[in-house]
Amino acid sequence: MVELDAERLRQMLPPEGVGMKHSPIRLCGACYAESVCHKIEWQFKKTVGCDRHQLRLLSKCPVCEKPFPIPALWMDGQCQRCFTSFAEMAKYQKPY
Repeated sequence: MVELDAERLRQMLPPEGVGMKHSPIRLCGACYAESVCHKIEWQFKKTVGCDRHQLRLLSKCPVCEKPFPIPALWMDGQCQRCFTSFAEMAKYQKPY
């Protein structure tokens, strides 16, 4: 149905025993500046920050405080209310 083999689909799921946090949607602005995609690891319950950049994840726009919608609704990689780009948001992230 989704045209993926079972092994590839398994790799896309969280590791066994790791829960998912479906909301709030979280992101790393520094990662987003490098690669325009949402990483599933950002939604793991145990994840508090970005291991690559050592920054806490954002769950809302740091400028206008609008929570992020699901990634499928992201338009142009920016906040839908104030139009701050996700990449620009990296400067608001705190180290963890």
